[in-house]
Amino acid sequence: MGGFGRCTLFALALLVGGGCAGEDGETCEVPTNEISAVALVVDSGWDIRATIDFERGDRRGAGAPLRLCDTDVLTIDGEDPIETDKASSVEYSLSLPADAERSVRFTLVRQALGDRLDLDIELPPAFEILAPMDGDEVVLEQSPVVQWEPPLADGTMRMRVGEPLGGGQCLGWIDPDTGAPMPAPYEEPGGVQVDDDGEHGLTDLRLQGPEPCDLTLVLARVVLGAYPASLTSGGRVEGRAERYVDVRAVPAP
Repeated sequence: MGGFGRCTLFALALLVGGGCAGEDGETCEVPTNEISAVALVVDSGWDIRATIDFERGDRRGAGAPLRLCDTDVLTIDGEDPIETDKASSVEYSLSLPADAERSVRFTLVRQALGDRLDLDIELPPAFEILAPMDGDEVVLEQSPVVQWEPPLADGTMRMRVGEPLGGGQCLGWIDPDTGAPMPAPYEEPGGVQVDDDGEHGLTDLRLQGPEPCDLTLVLARVVLGAYPASLTSGGRVEGRAERYVDVRAVPAP
């Protein structure tokens, strides 16, 4: 675990009075009940990627990203994760093969405090997109139908449509009640939640102009795991099965 090295708070910590608990900015003395965590496991179809990051304080307020210190030992499925500095967090990750077990455990042992945390994530069932396929052309005005299998009884699927240059460049939506053009709800970060019954029509979408547009369709099953009561609120434990298809939207003939 030497890669976890120094335990440093970002400069933002100074703004919330967190400071550093020891020399060289170590935060080993931060109580467990003042730390929040976001643990995420994603089955992309190519691999299974597990990530976790930590903050001091409730993330719904002015939290401060944390780096684990030498006496905080983190494992993911019993293996040492990779530490990566992100723009607003320190991420600890592990990539597993696509056929790995669908239950992933994060374990944090706080040796100096005698605390142990186990966060378990059970991935939702995998699925495959049947239509459209990669490279297909779709006419949005014809409400193309997205199909996948197997469906999940009483489940829900999140469906998102992304543009290479970000939302609003080439994709729009017609409000079915008023007929007015609106930002496409399919482009929201959480997408649109639909019944997990194996098919869904992309209704009321349109191109903003006469030119074709490259789009990425993302389907995701999402489950939330139990968040440890010993941590401060504002974090989450989440598992996703995601699949992606790149299509080309073309004007109606």
